Amino acid sequence: MGPAELGPPVQQPLPEGTPVYTASLWAIVFLPLLATAVLLSMPLRLFPADFDPTAEPFVPPVDLSGLVRNLLSVAIYAASVGLAFADRRALERAGYVRPFHWAWSFLSPPVYIVGRSIIVQRRIGRGLTPIWVWLGVAVIGLVATLSRTAELFSSVLG
Repeated sequence: MGPAELGPPVQQPLPEGTPVYTASLWAIVFLPLLATAVLLSMPLRLFPADFDPTAEPFVPPVDLSGLVRNLLSVAIYAASVGLAFADRRALERAGYVRPFHWAWSFLSPPVYIVGRSIIVQRRIGRGLTPIWVWLGVAVIGLVATLSRTAELFSSVLG
């Protein structure tokens, strides 16, 4: 193996119009909005309506809305990993040399979004838009979560 083979992959110039973004990537970016929509649509309570801490024997309440949120989180995570795999394959078919590996999405979808965008930017000079869009989606989710938390505390305290 010569020294030239140890360096970074050499990206050959891609034809004008080569896609920078894929539907799979945009799905990864926007999937958190699904979780935000579910959070905003589900009732948020500290305890279920039928909770009675004085009942004998005490049976801990079952929080179905929490179960739904947790299952949705796992589904979004799994979908993001699959979509990252599809995104990498699409980039390889478009002519990108060794694009960011899809397995980084196991750490978290944002790791894949950022890494993939930076690699594409370095290879062809554009492609950072998904990072900024994902940041906007994350801010929307944060604001929604904070507003629901404030609503919960005000109902408990007020």
